[in-house]
Amino acid sequence: MPGCMDELILSFPTLGQAEGVCPWDERRFAAWACGPAPSHGARCAARFVLSVWNSKRQWKCGAFDLMEALGCWDDEHRAAFMQWVRAPWWP
Repeated sequence: MPGCMDELILSFPTLGQAEGVCPWDERRFAAWACGPAPSHGARCAARFVLSVWNSKRQWKCGAFDLMEALGCWDDEHRAAFMQWVRAPWWP
């Protein structure tokens, strides 16, 4: 596989301390995104990661919104997103 979930998650600076990263546990990660996520940007990054994992599922933390994310992400977050855009992969 060209990528893995922990690599994608850890490419976003605010997701380094998220729950459910290593090993990947989408339920723990999604629960973290609903509450203790440290910022709006982290929540948007988590929503993006969850949409890569399963874009058809309705996550309790909300759906990923590209315009919302681009409006609040800093350069590091936008760079992490663009890295995935240049070579997208899905599990």
